[in-house]
Amino acid sequence: MTNEKPKKKRNWRLLFLSLLGINIFILIVIFILIFSPTPNQREIPDPNFTQDDPGAEFTIQSTKQDLNDLINNYLDQILVADNARFNVHIDEDVHLIGALTAFNTEIPLSIRMDPVVQPNGDLILKQTEMSLGLLHLPRNRIIHYVGMQVDTPDWLYFDSENEQIYLAISQVEIQDNMRIRVQELDLDNDSIHFRLRIPSLVEMTE
Repeated sequence: MTNEKPKKKRNWRLLFLSLLGINIFILIVIFILIFSPTPNQREIPDPNFTQDDPGAEFTIQSTKQDLNDLINNYLDQILVADNARFNVHIDEDVHLIGALTAFNTEIPLSIRMDPVVQPNGDLILKQTEMSLGLLHLPRNRIIHYVGMQVDTPDWLYFDSENEQIYLAISQVEIQDNMRIRVQELDLDNDSIHFRLRIPSLVEMTE
């Protein structure tokens, strides 16, 4: 009987020290994310700059369901990360759901965004709600942290300064130099249109 009390004291002491260590670690992570300097971001394209290349243009009509299927089929190729998983759901807005793994622990991620079509056919996703686990961080810090964890193509920008994601759709290269840009993205009425430019035969043979 006399040996049980010292064991219980040791167990409680070990549990207390473990919880204390976890809390200190969380505070350090929050401190680093909030106060660490934000690195220089890539220069975001001018959304007002439009380039009229020779060729024919066609209008493509789509739906939210089509976009959901297309985006999620290729999402792993667009957002490459060893310690993250993502899923996009488009309905009344654009909802990015996923999780980031840090120190063998999954941190849930949720970002809600409103799409805004730009004059050049690019797309800006403006943040409306976002959370990273139970960490109460500023929005720009969440965007900055997510951008640090994933490798993105040249046409996708995590713009932490403006709390948004910039999709340079007009810069996406498709087969045979074809280009696409967003013409309309009305999620409320499920009215989604793109403009597909097919270059002239002279441009294709050069």
